[in-house]
Amino acid sequence: MRVKVSAAGALTNSMPSGRDIIEGEDFTVQSLLEALVTKYGSRMATELMNQGKLREGLVLLINGRNVLSLPAKYETPLREGDEVLITIMVAGG
Repeated sequence: MRVKVSAAGALTNSMPSGRDIIEGEDFTVQSLLEALVTKYGSRMATELMNQGKLREGLVLLINGRNVLSLPAKYETPLREGDEVLITIMVAGG
């Protein structure tokens, strides 16, 4: 399975290109996050994770939907060709 991962305003030190394709078997959101840490190392772990979950201040979208709005949240299964965007939380009015 191939999942496209993009970062906008986030992961600037650990994934400076801002994009990658991660390959693996039967990804969930959580296992994809772990695959990113495995591939990019401790710098990615620091920028991306906090106690095994996405770091506060970051948002993860799967095909445009916030992972926290999905019923299975971090256990949501991913499919071939899914697009994951990791970005900083933006608020304003």
